[in-house]
Amino acid sequence: MKTLRMLCLLLLAGWHVCSYAAKVYERAVEYSSIDQYGDTILLSGKISVPENTQAKGLILLLHYTVGANAEVPSQHTLYEARFFHEDYVLVMPDYIGYGATIDRFPPYLHGELTAHNCVDMLLGTHALLTQMLDSLGTSLPSDSILIVGFSQGGATALWTLKHIEEHYAKQIKVKRCFAGGGPYDVASTYDDALATGQVGMPLVVPLLVMGTNEAYGLQLNTDNFFTPAMKHFYNRHMADKERGVVSLVMLSPQHRLDYWLTEFAMDKTQAETRLMYEGLLRSSFVHYPLHERACGEVICPEWRPQTPLYIFHSYKDDVVPFVNATHLQRCIPSSSSITYDFGSYGGHLRSLFVFLKSVKKQVD
Repeated sequence: MKTLRMLCLLLLAGWHVCSYAAKVYERAVEYSSIDQYGDTILLSGKISVPENTQAKGLILLLHYTVGANAEVPSQHTLYEARFFHEDYVLVMPDYIGYGATIDRFPPYLHGELTAHNCVDMLLGTHALLTQMLDSLGTSLPSDSILIVGFSQGGATALWTLKHIEEHYAKQIKVKRCFAGGGPYDVASTYDDALATGQVGMPLVVPLLVMGTNEAYGLQLNTDNFFTPAMKHFYNRHMADKERGVVSLVMLSPQHRLDYWLTEFAMDKTQAETRLMYEGLLRSSFVHYPLHERACGEVICPEWRPQTPLYIFHSYKDDVVPFVNATHLQRCIPSSSSITYDFGSYGGHLRSLFVFLKSVKKQVD
């Protein structure tokens, strides 16, 4: 991929113009949606439109887990966006807990809710997007929507496609969906960490426990779950949402699970731990117990995608275990329209680059 040189100038009315091979205009937006309690809230995101061109399509681009508010779409240009924004219109939602809702704790990996929010952005910003296209002289072919997401965004891509096909099939026509490195089986990801005693990205630990508590109103005493080291790390480096993912990874001194979680948190006979695990099951798109001691019944949605689907995962993923992909394939098998791309593509961060290159090649 050629290196893209970006020079962004702040314009009036919230517009940015970015200098690439072609000019790309970006605008931070706000739109109405709901939270986990069904209450109306104002969410944020960004729309990106290339100027004076025939765009190849529209991509609903779903970002991976972030540490800093400055990493979400409304606040900066996503790394993923730089692969597509010269040729595609991009619609990029922030998730709850960031942007316009920075004062909230994210209901982390609540797939149904996040899918609802993402679809609300597509619908709620349609009029503004039409206005931007007209003013910039950019045309957009009909029925050209793609969904692309990696990591948290990969799981969100599947939840969003399911939500669209079940509730908005006549209004929103998705041409293809690309999901990479996603935690489709959140409960088995937790079980894998218990079995190995390791956690690939420690910053996910408080997000998962506290986010599950927030997502489903479990009213857990999360202090029981975290070691003093975890509490210190979170309060010093994460609570203010100012440190990015790379910085938090570099600051993490250990990958041993017992450095971060208490014995209480790893004991499913404890009532609160069991309740938290049931929340993880609710966040799982699919679930198959890893072994006879793992908990939870099989979760396999009756829904079958009507849209061509591309699932990517690296055997060597060190953050989202490969079992997530195999469990998804077990539930939704390969077919003429469902492609699984598995390979030794490196660890989680390295495989993001490989995934984006693969998607770029397929959509160009």
